[in-house]
Amino acid sequence: MKKLLAAALFCTVAAWTGASQASTATTDITDMWWNPNESGWGVNVIQQNGVAFVTFFVYDTQTIPMWYTAAITFQGADSSGSLIWTGDLVATTGPWFGGLFSPLNVTRRVAGSVTFTLIDLNDAILTYSVDGVAVTKSIQRETWTTENYTGNYLGGYSVTYSNCNPSSMNGAVDFGGALSVTQSGSSVTMFVATDTGGACSFNGSYTQAGKYGQVEGTYTCGDGTSGTFVASEMTPTINGFTSYVSGQNQYCQWSGTFGGITRAP
Repeated sequence: MKKLLAAALFCTVAAWTGASQASTATTDITDMWWNPNESGWGVNVIQQNGVAFVTFFVYDTQTIPMWYTAAITFQGADSSGSLIWTGDLVATTGPWFGGLFSPLNVTRRVAGSVTFTLIDLNDAILTYSVDGVAVTKSIQRETWTTENYTGNYLGGYSVTYSNCNPSSMNGAVDFGGALSVTQSGSSVTMFVATDTGGACSFNGSYTQAGKYGQVEGTYTCGDGTSGTFVASEMTPTINGFTSYVSGQNQYCQWSGTFGGITRAP
């Protein structure tokens, strides 16, 4: 039963249940961020390790577009668990885009500061100042399209069982195997076959916010193990995917990370 449950963790598909490491330093804040009630401005964030580069598209008092950037550095978590990045806000000017570009004509000056506070996986508070004008905005990841994870994968996971009955089942488990994922709209079905001949089937509903997706649903295994699961921070690449996952069955709570590489055709 333990290996079947473990295999189950390997076949989930994306949600936020905590700040797992989606980049090399923290939960990845890379995305387009906006306020849906204020369509027309936003910030683009690209994170590498503990540093994120932020570009603003905003306007001045004459409604002329302004170019601001910031390299913000991860500061840690506050008392509520929110993750915080801070740095200088830089105002940039340069030569006309339609002419010859000379780096000598680019000017940069520190015009203020930026603080990006990640409240949960998909929501943040952006606080910044420009030449003494302070702004605070609630923002969220902007979704352009829905990912589709349909395919066949090879991969593995590392998970921890806790609060088990019997307690002898508590502990860490690592596992590798093969899985198939079928996604149609918001419906996701996943089937995994273990190297020992067991099998588990997962069924859930898929949602997406920005670059991340989430699947929440139920699973059953051939040995009678069953329960609920939620998978979060699923991130696709052309080569596979990574994710965080947690859940509950008749015996244990469990959580961990998993990933898969796309099988060759």
